[in-house]
Amino acid sequence: MNTVVMLTSRLHIRNRQEWILLATGVNLTLLNFILVQHIGLAFRAPELAVLTFSLSYFCGISLGYLLSDMISRQQLQWLFPLFLPAQLAIIVCVQSAAYIIQRDVSLFAEIQQLSSNPGWTITYFSVFLVTTLAATSVYAIFLPAMVEQHEGNLQRFYSMEIIGSIAGLLILPVVAGYSHLLLLSVYSTIFIAIAILLSVRRLNILALIACSLVFVMNYQYWDQTLSTWFYQQWYSSKSIETVTYSRYTPYHKIEVLTLADGTPMLTLNGKRQFSHGGHANYSYFLAEYPARLLDHPTVNLLGCGVMSTVGRIGHLAEKITIVDIDPEVFAISRKYFQQYNHLDSLDNWEFIADDAKHFIANHDGYFDLILHDIPPAYSRQIALTYTYEFFNLIKQRLSDHGLFSITSLSPISKRSHYGKRLIATLTQVFDHYFILVKGSSVYFYGGGKNLVLPDKKTLRNAIHHRSKDQVKIYIGDEVDQLIAGATIITINNIGDLIFHD
Repeated sequence: MNTVVMLTSRLHIRNRQEWILLATGVNLTLLNFILVQHIGLAFRAPELAVLTFSLSYFCGISLGYLLSDMISRQQLQWLFPLFLPAQLAIIVCVQSAAYIIQRDVSLFAEIQQLSSNPGWTITYFSVFLVTTLAATSVYAIFLPAMVEQHEGNLQRFYSMEIIGSIAGLLILPVVAGYSHLLLLSVYSTIFIAIAILLSVRRLNILALIACSLVFVMNYQYWDQTLSTWFYQQWYSSKSIETVTYSRYTPYHKIEVLTLADGTPMLTLNGKRQFSHGGHANYSYFLAEYPARLLDHPTVNLLGCGVMSTVGRIGHLAEKITIVDIDPEVFAISRKYFQQYNHLDSLDNWEFIADDAKHFIANHDGYFDLILHDIPPAYSRQIALTYTYEFFNLIKQRLSDHGLFSITSLSPISKRSHYGKRLIATLTQVFDHYFILVKGSSVYFYGGGKNLVLPDKKTLRNAIHHRSKDQVKIYIGDEVDQLIAGATIITINNIGDLIFHD
């Protein structure tokens, strides 16, 4: 913030045009963050959301530059106020609207017996088009128009917009970290300030203020109502009653849903993270089974979720170190999912707010058991925790007889390359390993050179689960035969994991 103040003071903002450009830079930065977050919720695929918005951004800027020669200042004063309600509508409605477009187009394709389903393609294009027209294009009008009016000031005008962008970047983590509603309020306020600087008529200014107040006062209700409707459609088999709690953070939109049977469900960025139905198998095989193979282990849990794994092994572990980049996920899970994690009745845990990659690379201790409880690789940042390089770092943090535990919910089969590539990558890192296969889930356990693996009979006898007889066990070379020919995942080809077939 001091950098912005220093640069601004050195430039000595002299007139209304420069204030407009400064405010434009701030708001473009805020708008970028807001729309990427909400489009990500709509697509449920962060990489595609970023690509779609980036294309919209540059097309919108180009459109704004084109229109700057065609729109007079008087026309802009009338046109500009229309963009705020349009942008606010995109923010609150994009998730539901995208679902409706995808659903209806897919239904039409099915009725017409089309050879391919264009549902998502048309959805991406629709969001791109609306964002281009209603979001970024208007801001791009100002710079070329002012340069044309004041020849010779290109460098100065451009500097003002850049400084505004820097200010936006500095404001963003503070405001977004405090409250998403505050972020939307700041964005709307600066938009209105730009309208005032443009000498928009007083009646239109009052209309913008009223629009912003109505939006801010009702946003949480609208967001909860539309989110509830979306989840009821998307997870129709779950009998979802309502979104009980929601919070936006710089990393996630965290939502707690209540099902008809009264059990809670956790979603992160529109994707189901936890529901009661599948947790017993997952938390047992990921955490309790390897913990029982060890003697009172020190445990590192990478990834937070509802921490049902902690509830399974709290009484078996000497100490559990929980690591997650978003402390709000931890706090909300501790509050709403106590019946699964039992944190309040345990005293042998600590929580560290850190990125898993950073923590593993910089921690100087060792663990007897490291659990990978990070969501599937839907984005580049998450996919980096499924790479050869990351698993190598984990291996270095294991004690001599320590175990690393991770699961693939995709089967090892000819039709699914995800599971094969993940297990193949793991076998290239760990010296000794075995897997348990239960249905379509594969649980991998690996360690270093000093790890001594029990035989199959001992491993099977250690399973205390009702599905014990349905579990298949593979050790060492048997695992290698299952994944023969599979490509390992490194930081250079993580797209193969994100966009797997």
